Amino acid sequence: MRYLLLTSMIVIASAAAALSQSAHKKPYSESTSRYDTYTPKESASDGTDDKDGVIRVNTDLVMVPVRVMSKKGRPVGDLTQKEFRIFENGEEQEIAYFATEESPVTVALMLDLSYSTVFKLPEIQAAAKAFIELLKPDDKVMVVAFDERVRILCQATNDRRALRYAIEAARVGSGTKFYGAMDQVLNDQLAKIEGRKAIVVLTDGVDTASTGMTAGSVLRDVEESDVLIYPIQYDTYDDVQRNRRKDAEVRYDEDDRKYVVDTPQGRGERPEDYAEAAEFLREAATRTGGRVYKVRSTTNLSSAFAQIADELRKSYTLGYYPSQDRSPGQRYYLRVRIYRPDLIIRARETYLRPKVAE
Repeated sequence: MRYLLLTSMIVIASAAAALSQSAHKKPYSESTSRYDTYTPKESASDGTDDKDGVIRVNTDLVMVPVRVMSKKGRPVGDLTQKEFRIFENGEEQEIAYFATEESPVTVALMLDLSYSTVFKLPEIQAAAKAFIELLKPDDKVMVVAFDERVRILCQATNDRRALRYAIEAARVGSGTKFYGAMDQVLNDQLAKIEGRKAIVVLTDGVDTASTGMTAGSVLRDVEESDVLIYPIQYDTYDDVQRNRRKDAEVRYDEDDRKYVVDTPQGRGERPEDYAEAAEFLREAATRTGGRVYKVRSTTNLSSAFAQIADELRKSYTLGYYPSQDRSPGQRYYLRVRIYRPDLIIRARETYLRPKVAE
């Protein structure tokens, strides 16, 4: 009898705890930002109707790419606009634009073809061609190759034959103008294209040939853009050090003993160059809602391209007109909320209002 009474009490206590936990569970999921310290203030609107009394003083539509996954890491593609909220510096903004995974995406496929690459050119070409076949028929791809120069091998198109020819025309060169390539793609190419956009870049991230640009200046361009960035990163540090030793000058001392001349490491050879590269790729992905994929083999490479293609098929883009005036060069913090629990949300973290050109 005592056993039954004790069991009943445990069951009742467990049920009460479960109900209490359920009552405190938030009915929504929210993106996380490393910088946003504001508490979101939700308006009385459902997020889709016009807000009475709000005057739009800025005509710049701020676009926010969003990726949504389940707790198991699977993309979630059945969300509706009414489930989304967007906050800027804690203030809810009216969603004026909403694009689902059904909307076509324009992808800038950027290939680092400097001699430092750990992959053979045919391996890169095969993986790139497989990637474009995984995209939807209406999706467009621009092919960009860079070494010490930046070459647009094909403008954005959904003509798969033209894209295959462009990829096959890629050739390996020397030097790495990575920041220059990012600047050109962001500001000269994708800025003119509307709708969902993404950069998929295969690189070690180490720049050796850009002039007048830094990681910081390109990251500012990234914050001003509405582009998802997916770096596919490989590590070339050990190969570069091995080549330095192989190419080092050999001399002989007065006793005819051979020694290797120790020369200072140049740009793109130092540990700090690789640390900067890793930080840049991580920041570019995180600030835009993308993700870094690290690869070491052709199997990893093919898998990374396949996963990115799948994510692009299951991403959303929100747009809003800021409800207050914006100061050029000022940074604003973004947060996305979805009224469905237990989701993982990756979204653009910040919005940097471009400075007015003088």
